Amino acid sequence: MTRIFNVNPKTLDIWWKAAIEKRIIIPPVFRRKSFLNFREYFYFLKVRDPHELYESLQENSEFLTYFSVHTGFCNFQIISKEPIDPEGERILCGPRSDYFVTIPPNCSFKESVQRIERLLQDLNSLIFRESPLQYHDTTFEPWDEKDEAIFWKIYNNVRIPFASVVRSAKTYNDKALSWFRNRDTFGDTFTMFFPKGEGSYVLSLYVIKTEYDSILIDIFSNLPTSTIFYRLDKRVIMGVYVPFTLEGRFIVRKALSILQKEELVDDYTNSNVEYYFRPRF
Repeated sequence: MTRIFNVNPKTLDIWWKAAIEKRIIIPPVFRRKSFLNFREYFYFLKVRDPHELYESLQENSEFLTYFSVHTGFCNFQIISKEPIDPEGERILCGPRSDYFVTIPPNCSFKESVQRIERLLQDLNSLIFRESPLQYHDTTFEPWDEKDEAIFWKIYNNVRIPFASVVRSAKTYNDKALSWFRNRDTFGDTFTMFFPKGEGSYVLSLYVIKTEYDSILIDIFSNLPTSTIFYRLDKRVIMGVYVPFTLEGRFIVRKALSILQKEELVDDYTNSNVEYYFRPRF
């Protein structure tokens, strides 16, 4: 990295620490593909008191990997390792597909808007491809309790020291090393990037009924922040981070409106994430 950026190690160390502290770069996380034995269950809910539920779940979150308070088509979201019976009205729920997370281009938000608008003026230039948001109707094998322990140790931080993984999972070096080397066969490693720091953007989740996943991905891959995609049955969930500006909110709606008129999107709705919690394992 010092050679790439043409700086000395001390300067690079200062830059790296600043990028992590300001959450410009989110250290890599690991998520399993949607094999039958790796299913993860998503629940978008309307509850009477979302903040009260938020606080209560912090004290009792045995199967939960994430929950958040929303404003929009739902007011609460839960992600669980196992099927659960949450309180409130279920707006949308089910096991998720594989994830797809974009690699942001090196451009300003203004430039990204211009790129997206050019694509919207020539949708024929976009090539329809097979969706990466797949469900796998098989069980991934072999997989044992040691594999499971390694996974939960690195779930939210792939950069955790190797010795710590071996010790925590109560396994041996060769097992853990083989796991790491072959992890792309059963999961994906994602590093999130926010050029102005995560706090400078609002996360909006769009629920989109479409069969043209690849076209959505090609358009919104032009945003200069990481964009997240996955499926819940017939609907694509798109998590976009846009700045707190009129232009930021405008471009996503404009794009989806045009795609709807062109019958590439049937319908869509959205909610904004106010705050969230990730239990530690």
